[in-house]
Amino acid sequence: MSATDTLPNYKTHDPLGWCGDPKRGAALGRPTIHDAPDTFCGRLVLRKVRLDSGGYDENGTYFGWGPPALYWYASESGDIDAMVRADSREKAREKILEKYPSARFYR
Repeated sequence: MSATDTLPNYKTHDPLGWCGDPKRGAALGRPTIHDAPDTFCGRLVLRKVRLDSGGYDENGTYFGWGPPALYWYASESGDIDAMVRADSREKAREKILEKYPSARFYR
């Protein structure tokens, strides 16, 4: 098993439609999970989320469109899974470190 086999997957906490029902239309955003203590010192995945021209991600979840860019971050254990808007990956990282100052990031 390689290190990437254990990394969090963006689809894990996909809301699957409005109020969890795909027949009712697109979900608005994703649930935010911050179950880790602020002293969390593990590694986080940080990934820019591509949005189509309508403001939807690859899962069909609606986030709106326009700057700043949308980034997803998550821990391997699943106790952190959230989104942040920032002008760059570095700015997103800085915002995340405000909440989890000891966190490290996969490249």
